[in-house]
Amino acid sequence: MTKQSKKIYSSLMGRIAVVMVANQALLLALSALLSSLENSLVKLFGDNTSIDLIFRMGECVAYFLSFVLPVMIFNKMNKNAEREIYEPEESERATPLNSIFLFGIGLGLTTMAAYVNYFVVNALWDYSDFSQEYLWGVELDHPYQVVIYFISVAIIPPVVEELLFRGAICKSLTVYGKTCAVVISAILFSLMHSNAEQLIYTLVAGVFLGIIYVETKSIIFPILLHFVNNAFSAVEQIVYETVSPMEYSKVSNTFDIITWVFMAISLVGFLLSILKKGSFIRPISMKPDENGGPVAPLSVAEKISGFFTLKMILFIIYSFATMAYYIYLSTQL
Repeated sequence: MTKQSKKIYSSLMGRIAVVMVANQALLLALSALLSSLENSLVKLFGDNTSIDLIFRMGECVAYFLSFVLPVMIFNKMNKNAEREIYEPEESERATPLNSIFLFGIGLGLTTMAAYVNYFVVNALWDYSDFSQEYLWGVELDHPYQVVIYFISVAIIPPVVEELLFRGAICKSLTVYGKTCAVVISAILFSLMHSNAEQLIYTLVAGVFLGIIYVETKSIIFPILLHFVNNAFSAVEQIVYETVSPMEYSKVSNTFDIITWVFMAISLVGFLLSILKKGSFIRPISMKPDENGGPVAPLSVAEKISGFFTLKMILFIIYSFATMAYYIYLSTQL
């Protein structure tokens, strides 16, 4: 049973790796196509508002397709793939109040992790000027640019990224345990961003997004948490680009205070819930196999070794190579 489970698990990780490679390939290919199209239009008609609008809307569509198409590919591959013959028992869902507590803790710790990530990276490399100019900087001279920017940061990514990482990857891994599902989906979520300045905080965010997903059994709460986090970032960037540094600091500090107060309240509620019920996050128990015998779960070592398929290793190398390339560019400024 264990040998067969290892084979099926490794096959699943291979399919997940294919999806991650497809995601990155689509992001690169569609971005290059849009850039080429924009250059051609500018040469024909000059640089004008209409072309800029078309290009920005095209970026939104490209990002949407870069995640939705891999999800469709993954679902198609899974239909014909061999699976475990056992399924997780239905465990009790987190109550709405406990879901809110997880939401608040996740939002607060993600914000803190973003600061830690920023200071760690910039203590090692002079990275902030590069990231602000080349990764986060955006022209927001017209109202339509502000609207499309908000949509491209706060609305589309939370939906499509959660569909891939929680709705597809995390869900498919829950049969091997909640911890396995949450940790692996969080690692891949972090690597997908391929940016040293986001590596730590997206990992923390991915963990809490995964916990909320497996505890609520709903994609809605992860999408909401992702949306609030990205919406705060988008509004801060819009303010940064359009007002004075002093006003930007006020907005940023206000968001941080709201987030951490919410986290403190949620943490108290979380602890009280544990004291009252004795537990907060329930493990998944497995049904017996088809012959009525006990399930032989994979060990941690087996899950780790099964994770590192050749396809997954290639994806990991690509992600770290991209991070290294950004770091190299930052040293050239």
